[in-house]
Amino acid sequence: MEDWGGVEDEEQEQYDDDDEQENDEEHDDLDVHPTSDDIDCFALDESEEEATLKLKPIDEQLEIQHEIQDFKNAVPMLGDDYKLIDRLGTGTFSSVYKAIDLRYHEWDNSPWLGHHPPASSAHYQSVPKPQGSRVFVAIKRIYVTSGPERIKNELLLMELCRGCRHVSQLITAFRHEDQVAIVMPYHRNEDFREYFMELPMPGIKEYFRCLLRALRDIHARHIIHRDVKPANFLFDPRTGQGSLCDFGLAQRFDSKAPAHGACLHTTMSKDDAHGKYRTKSEYNSDWVRSQQVAARKKSKTRAEFVGYPDKDQRVPMKANRAGTRGFRAPEVLFKCGQQNGAVDIWSAGIILLFFLTRKFPLFQANDDIEALMELATILGKTVMEKVATLHCRIFSSNVPSIQSEVTWKTFAEKLNPELHNTPAPNPKFYPYTLPSQKAKLKLLHPESVKRITPEDALKHPFLAERGARKYKGDNVFFPHPFGNGVCKDMHFVDPVTDQPGVIVRDGLDDGWEETRRLVLAGEGLAIGNEPCEFHKDYDAENKVWLS
Repeated sequence: MEDWGGVEDEEQEQYDDDDEQENDEEHDDLDVHPTSDDIDCFALDESEEEATLKLKPIDEQLEIQHEIQDFKNAVPMLGDDYKLIDRLGTGTFSSVYKAIDLRYHEWDNSPWLGHHPPASSAHYQSVPKPQGSRVFVAIKRIYVTSGPERIKNELLLMELCRGCRHVSQLITAFRHEDQVAIVMPYHRNEDFREYFMELPMPGIKEYFRCLLRALRDIHARHIIHRDVKPANFLFDPRTGQGSLCDFGLAQRFDSKAPAHGACLHTTMSKDDAHGKYRTKSEYNSDWVRSQQVAARKKSKTRAEFVGYPDKDQRVPMKANRAGTRGFRAPEVLFKCGQQNGAVDIWSAGIILLFFLTRKFPLFQANDDIEALMELATILGKTVMEKVATLHCRIFSSNVPSIQSEVTWKTFAEKLNPELHNTPAPNPKFYPYTLPSQKAKLKLLHPESVKRITPEDALKHPFLAERGARKYKGDNVFFPHPFGNGVCKDMHFVDPVTDQPGVIVRDGLDDGWEETRRLVLAGEGLAIGNEPCEFHKDYDAENKVWLS
């Protein structure tokens, strides 16, 4: 790869954690979501949930008990409010533990419960736990190897994601000396390896509805997750509920316009969430053509003239490469400096491949060059050259096996010859058994500007629900970012303090209004075509208060 534009973006440390489709009514899924009663039928008994540690090997039990005691010693205030009972997972920068919230019914939980209407797939996030029940939470212990800025970034982005559907919510956080703990709702889930080969098509659909709703909501807030993978999407195959977690690598979109000629595509905008191709007047097309010709000539030369130098003396290309191997989008591998939410859509497409091929994992390259060659064996050299050009890079290779393109359909059928055989309904999993229709979701389009957005994916026949049509798809339950929605004219941001606020009626029935500053990020969110909680009595169309 070579950098044409000579543009270097701000360098960011790479954290590489390797632990891991017109709608036919006859074939639509029902527009139903599990009720609280449905969930209770599938959920473990509280006492069983509390005893999960005992189901693990004795050596692992002792190890976890030692970790829990060490965690309690390091953050003494935890013991007053939470009872740690098991370890949920561990990674390079943190470990997550299951705990009982001892004082749940004494606190105001509305800030993180949010507001999701009963018909919304995310309604379960807003349902308070019954009085007297044991309430489980997940507590994330961040290791001291994580930098303060990284921890601050994770907490800030989780705060901005308050009210998002199928996204792990921030309850609270503690710091004691160099120890940081983040408390989140506990979401029951199973290891992806335990169900991805057996989950029926309706369950797969619900998996992606939840995931894409989460991505749509966070992308609307200009947040890229950057590490979408099965381990970071907690899915319960029995209830069809999923929750996107771990914002340790997440970032805000870079809204600054890049230097002229940095890439042949624009940065994200309101109308083009994944950017679009620049017009030929915006770049030197002759230079681009000459570089393409030079790359093709190089591909025909001897092996020693193709590839990259063993000791590369060129100025390094700098761009955000954060993510997990096997899930990085082509633009990440090409070190594009104008990345956006399309990187998350690519990762979601990789997960779809796991379901279709019944193979997990699929791509396990040791570095970016190997990863590009893995993609080239499927996409072909011509497509890779085009993608490289989009990001002002050169792709050259004389490997014979990458000369022709293999479609994703052919790729999936080759790895899974039983792809078109509908498996029998499995009573263990999400209980929908209606047939599905074949369709294409452009989750894995190599060109980021052509990759489907979460909103369009949710309207797609493969995922669209029958009852959702009259609401124009998923929009009816979309939690708008603050300052958007039907009552947006009554929202404001203080130009001096940047604190959000709303205009409300003063309660004296004399027509006067007053302003109120908001404290929590989840306040003042309009849902679909409904106003926020402050403007239920306000007629936004006629701009008058209702009596």
